Amino acid sequence: MNTQLFLLINASEQASKTFVYFAVFCANYLVYLPVIVLGIYWFLQPCSRQLIIKIALSLALALLVTFILRHLFYLPRPFTQNIGTNYLYHDKTSSFPSQHAVFVWTICLVICLNYGAKLKKLLLLFTVVAILVCWSRVYLGVHWPLDIVGGFIVSLISAYLIQKLWPIIYKFLSMIFIP
Repeated sequence: MNTQLFLLINASEQASKTFVYFAVFCANYLVYLPVIVLGIYWFLQPCSRQLIIKIALSLALALLVTFILRHLFYLPRPFTQNIGTNYLYHDKTSSFPSQHAVFVWTICLVICLNYGAKLKKLLLLFTVVAILVCWSRVYLGVHWPLDIVGGFIVSLISAYLIQKLWPIIYKFLSMIFIP
């Protein structure tokens, strides 16, 4: 089923060059948009700093889990098995879970779990970014759909754990940074 879904999403050899370029932009550069926006928020809206700290902690946890999973369970990328069409150079590292998916979904899920009602427009923007990044990684042939789903699950668990542990984390951070 993973292979069939991959082949439905993956670009064909006759894919439009313009569409492939758009997908490459989404896969490689669109992930920076949330970082830029959150950087602006950090400086222009100090009240959002707590959210950004939660995002940073959730990302650290999610990327640590991703690192461990990738080193414990090797899952070859589609192009290493000559499945589909590859339009994006990538090392032959383990593909599960997708680090790009983990990155963008963690940001979205932290906002959703903490400030979803207050930051609807930001959440919508970042969700569109997450969908485009994840779609493009499969479309260009460097990830399986299962890698994206795995990344979403790692993100969800990490965002949830940080949210639940936030009172303890906040108390600890307050002791360190506010004497």
